[in-house]
Amino acid sequence: MEYEQWLEIIRPYSYAVEELKIKFRNVRNDYLDTKQHSPVEFVTGRTKKLSSALAKMKKLDIDKIEDIEDLAGIRIMCQFVEDIYVIVDIIKARNDMSIVLEKDYINNAKESGYRSYHLIVKYPVNTIHGVKEVQCEIQIRTLSMNFWATIEHSLKYKYDHYIPDELAYRLKRAADAAFMLDQEMGEIREEIIKAQELFTEKEYVLTDIYSRVNKLKELGDGENYYLYRMKMNEISRSRNIKSLLELKEELDEILNKTKVNL
Repeated sequence: MEYEQWLEIIRPYSYAVEELKIKFRNVRNDYLDTKQHSPVEFVTGRTKKLSSALAKMKKLDIDKIEDIEDLAGIRIMCQFVEDIYVIVDIIKARNDMSIVLEKDYINNAKESGYRSYHLIVKYPVNTIHGVKEVQCEIQIRTLSMNFWATIEHSLKYKYDHYIPDELAYRLKRAADAAFMLDQEMGEIREEIIKAQELFTEKEYVLTDIYSRVNKLKELGDGENYYLYRMKMNEISRSRNIKSLLELKEELDEILNKTKVNL
């Protein structure tokens, strides 16, 4: 196959990857903007290289390159195993893609220890030649599953897909340990989420206070500017959100008075 031909074939798949990355990042933003825990931690994507695609065609005895299910690939990382199934439900409820195939390698781990949730979806891409429906593989996994899978992938590359038995055994043990970590984190999921929400709320309030303190400087109130900078620095070290909110209210009152007196 000529490289120019390959570029023509892969182009809509590249568009699909870029569009889907944006859409799933917006799912994350939607949760965060409404101050909720996001099941999406981060999103990556890629299209296969020509050499990889040709090797897979040979391995699977495929005639058409478009029949490869993972020419386009999206990977969605989560903090918790529970988040994976939330994302699966979100995808199932969407009307801009349709699921062709799903494989739950979390409840049915591979012999190697590999865990992840795979979906093959059909996704319509608008091109200058019209709508082109392409297949894309979406992998959803926790951060620890992703760490393990990345290591396994590197070792498969080093050993040409035939990892020595002793190393494979140790990898399997590592996979089980990683899943045990995920399960432990799942047990305290609500506590972790509450702690993260508290931290996020504190950051929002501190940002609001900082902008108000700087406003004092802009309005020429140097005395209160330096006073409230010191107060902000002192209170920001504590975990007391109530004190920060009270400081914010104080600043609002001072700013209103300052504006009236201008």
